Amino acid sequence: METEHDEIDPRQERKLLLGLMGVCGLFLAVGVVLGSEPRVGQALVLGNLSEAHFVEIRGADGRTVLSGEFRTVTDSSGSIERDAALADGSGSNVIGEVEIDIPGANALNRRQELEIDIIKLAPRATFTVFIDDRPVTAFNTDDRGSIDLEIESALPDRVARSSSGLAIASLQ
Repeated sequence: METEHDEIDPRQERKLLLGLMGVCGLFLAVGVVLGSEPRVGQALVLGNLSEAHFVEIRGADGRTVLSGEFRTVTDSSGSIERDAALADGSGSNVIGEVEIDIPGANALNRRQELEIDIIKLAPRATFTVFIDDRPVTAFNTDDRGSIDLEIESALPDRVARSSSGLAIASLQ
């Protein structure tokens, strides 16, 4: 039994379909944007940080609030330490640094470490760490605007065989 209310005007159907497609497109776009930034506490694959040059701390709005250049120290065992003192846009040093520790080829612990230690940021705010313009992790500051975070990840090694058959790890 059909009534006149069961029929939909083709123009209304088209408007409804276009509206539904628009809403789906909006959800897809939001998902892509949110999926491209790391979530708080979520570390992305750190990748090979042995050649890192520059670090930025960006606010939730994407603006760089702190930045610094890494300086490198290599010890006698071949372990590499890169650290960057952070400065704000005016060039004023902030109390904080970002440090990368990369074990030498003969180290038993083959995990690199990223350390973030900063005070005097905005309290209870979300920031993202970028190394060489690549997002690495995001964090929230505490009620004093501080963060003290350490992240470890497997070192991306390329392993080759020497003529003696021993495995030789190289950073690439």
